[in-house]
Formats: sequence, C-alpha cells, structure tokens
Amino acid sequence: MISLKEARKKVLSVASILNPEEVKFTFSLGRILAEDIYSSFDIPEFNRAAMDGYAVISKDVTNTSFQNPVTLKIIADLPAGKTTKIKIGNGCCIRIMTGAPMPGGADAVVMFEDTKEIKNYVRILRSVNAQENVAFAGEDVKKGELILKKGSFIRAPQLAMLAALNRTKVKVTRRPRVAVISTGDEIVEPGVKLKTGQIYDSNSYGLCSQVLECGGKSYRLGIAKDNEKILSKKILEGLKFDILLLSGGVSEGVYDIVVNVLKDAGVKMLFWKVAVKPGKPTFFGKRDKTLVFGLPGYPVSSMLNFENLVRPAILKMLGRNDWQRFKVRANFEELIRNNGDRTNLIRVKLTGENERYCVIPFPSQKSGILKSLVWANGIVVLPARKEIKKGEEVLVELLNVEF
Repeated sequence: MISLKEARKKVLSVASILNPEEVKFTFSLGRILAEDIYSSFDIPEFNRAAMDGYAVISKDVTNTSFQNPVTLKIIADLPAGKTTKIKIGNGCCIRIMTGAPMPGGADAVVMFEDTKEIKNYVRILRSVNAQENVAFAGEDVKKGELILKKGSFIRAPQLAMLAALNRTKVKVTRRPRVAVISTGDEIVEPGVKLKTGQIYDSNSYGLCSQVLECGGKSYRLGIAKDNEKILSKKILEGLKFDILLLSGGVSEGVYDIVVNVLKDAGVKMLFWKVAVKPGKPTFFGKRDKTLVFGLPGYPVSSMLNFENLVRPAILKMLGRNDWQRFKVRANFEELIRNNGDRTNLIRVKLTGENERYCVIPFPSQKSGILKSLVWANGIVVLPARKEIKKGEEVLVELLNVEF
C-alpha cells in the first residue's frame, strides 16, 4: 500500500504535457497557453486623454480656481479615434474625449466637471499639473514586454489582452481526452426503473463532470457488467484515449475483476491500494501513453481520488503551472480523531464571518454518503493516528470558493 503523497508523486512522474494546437483567440477561453505572449507594440501607442475635458497648456491655468478662473478659446473638437494637426497655443484649448490622441502643445486635460463653457470659450475653474489626466504611450503595455506566460490559464482578462495585442491566433495545449467507464452488475442508467439490488450510475456522470471542470474532454463509454469479455472490450476502447478512468471492481472481492482484465490488456501496474480513507482500493497503471486509473465504486471515494490523483495529472498534461487547490487556515469546530493507519480526507464546510474562518465536518464521513460532497466546500487532511482538537487551526483545501 502506497501513501497518498507517494501515489500523487508517481502519477505526476509519468504524466506528460500534451502537444500544442493553434486556435482562434476567441476560442481560447478556459484553455492553457502553450507559448509566451510578448507585445509587438506599446499600449497605448500614443499619449491620449484619460478623461473627457479640454486639452490645455498647464501653465495657462496655473493657480486657477473657482474664485479665480481662466478663460480659454476652444479651437477644435477631438473625439476618440480621430487626430488633428492643430497645435495648441497659449490661451487656447481643444475639447477632447477620453482615448483621443493628445494634440500638439497640450500637456494636460481639465475635466468637464471643472469647467463652464460659454459659446466658443471655456472658463477653467481648477488648475491642473503637467501630465494630469493623460495616459502615456506604453503606460499599460510596453513593446517587447512579456504579458502572458506559457502555462497561464486563459480567463476573460487574458482573452481581452490577446485582443488588445492583436493576437488573433494563439497556441494552447491540447485538452486531454478522458474515457470513463462504470463497472458492476448492479449499475443501471438513470431513467430506468430500479429493481431490488440495483443503483443508478452516478460515478461516470460525476467523473465526466470533474474532467470537464479541470479542462479535459470527457467521453462516457457507459456501463460494463461484471463479465471479463464485456469489460475487456470496453477497456480496449478506452485505451485509445489519453486517460482511462474506471470506477468499481478494483478491490479483492470475487466479482472485482477490473485489475486482472487491465493486466491482460497490457496495462502495466504502477500501484494498487492507497493509504487513504476514503479511497483505498485505487489502481494506477499505464499502457503506451495512456494513463489508467481504477477508482473505487463508492461515489465519494472515486470523486475524492479523482481530486487527489487524476486532476493533478490532467492539469500537468495541460501544461498548467500549478495543480494545487487554494488553501486557507481556519478553526476546526469539533474534536475529531483518526485512530486508523490511513490518512483521512475529512469533508468539511468552511464559513467566514468578521474575517474569521471556521470549519465543521459533515456528520457522516462514510464513503457511501454522496450528500457529504454536495454539502462540503473543502477537505481537511487528517493524518493516521492523529486528532484535531476543537478550536485548533487547520489547513482547508477548497473544493470551491462559494462559501
């Protein structure tokens, strides 16, 4: 039996970054950059007005105030997207809109709110300093600057930056293709009337959703009954993908045939059984370039071991710079003990009030209680033979940030 830490290390050691592919930047949202992005020009490319107002020579309005205004002649209008060859001289100004290039001679902008316009003249009611309300060339981005690093996750701001840089195409890492199979004679599809002893297949739907959440492409291959011939056919189909996930049938019962069928299919076993609760009966192996995970049959066990083992592999294959979940410190609200010899993954709910975070465990930590994952928003790792005292500060790994 291998520790959870060593199991994850083993998985990450054999997972490899997938090849890049070029896509239109409009389709890059949620993808991982496979190249560094440098700017080929300054943003903005010219000095421009940062506010609507009047472009002025700052010395013309020195010591200006509401009680001591200065009147300037308006000699032109300059909207955004236009330019002018008119150069401002003393005693003159140009009405200018945000984003318009600064006209020659002007070194500041007086906002509309600090003026009063009278026909072709404007009364300036406040002084401004040189360069006030002016955005300078390269103020946002400088030519040659590294803007987005390889391995970055493309969210809305990153996509907007690609547009601003005129990067209409971008290289991203190919998304891992992940096949998912549920096993067991007792498993049936949702929508079918249950017979005594049967349960609905929740595992494959949960696992496919987890694959999508972390950036992979999931392919549900359906249910394989406890029959070696049927299971072998499904496995051979699944081995055509980057990752194959199976749930159930990986323990040591009479009907737990997954491990033997995987070996017969040429899958090299790298570990079997992990010292973690829930999730002990977990298999990991590889055939050619395909990673193979045999996850437990209980939904909680399979989804948590996906979180701890499969998710890091997918993120590495995507080229992500990090795979760890965000963690916060909080006070545990109850006494809890781990008297066993396996690391316990405690499903908890994190709450916060007045800048103080606290966590409470779900009442039942049994592997079959799927409701505990619906309720929880975090995990606390409790090592073997250890306890957490009431009020003790713990590290919480967030499954989501909606708390």
